[in-house]
Amino acid sequence: MEAKGQAMTNADWDEEEIAKAMRRLLNAEYLKKYIKEPLEEAAASLLAEDKMFRTESTDVVLLLIFTHIDLLGYLYTGDTSRRKLSENAVKFLREYLGRIDSRYKEVGGLLYDALRHGLVHLTTPKRMLLKNGMILDFSFTPAGRREKYLKVTKREEIERVGKIEICRLSIDLSQLYEDLLSAMDMYAEDIRHNQALSDIFWEAFETRRKPEKAREEELLNKPYIQDSDFAFIREQMSKL
Repeated sequence: MEAKGQAMTNADWDEEEIAKAMRRLLNAEYLKKYIKEPLEEAAASLLAEDKMFRTESTDVVLLLIFTHIDLLGYLYTGDTSRRKLSENAVKFLREYLGRIDSRYKEVGGLLYDALRHGLVHLTTPKRMLLKNGMILDFSFTPAGRREKYLKVTKREEIERVGKIEICRLSIDLSQLYEDLLSAMDMYAEDIRHNQALSDIFWEAFETRRKPEKAREEELLNKPYIQDSDFAFIREQMSKL
């Protein structure tokens, strides 16, 4: 009897482990199907024949890349705190893109703040004044080779105050995009083999389906929201 009971316990354990393995596999596939593949479809129309992004698409590509890094940071950490959105995004950036190119581990936070926050909040990537008095800007040019990517160059520019020296960090958007896709593949592979990471992903993925409820009276305190915004909705709701 004891042997039979032990066999049943082992069978139950095997079924549980199989179920967990299937869940990990599904989560990895969800990442590819609902996040990576739609990103690739959106980016495809912006790529030229040489697989490089056209210059005029720079802003759109940056938004695509960094909003996906935001999402991946949330899924990676499971942290729903708005205050930690940037911190979590940079965690993902340093960890997974850093596996592809270790320089992301070193400069990932600066890239995120200057490119993502600059574009989203200031409508253009940030130009920074460094402690040494130098100005750091970015140049978005196809590098073609990784050794030319994330390299600092210096040149003179004429402004109202006269000639000034500006350092530029080279950003090859096609390289950054390809690195992000590779990072997503690595993340999916980790989800397949790491139960804790898979559980965090799934809970975060499901939480997105249950967005927080914002109160109308709170939204009306925002200067850009008017009574007409809600009147537009209520009028149509009254006809349902």
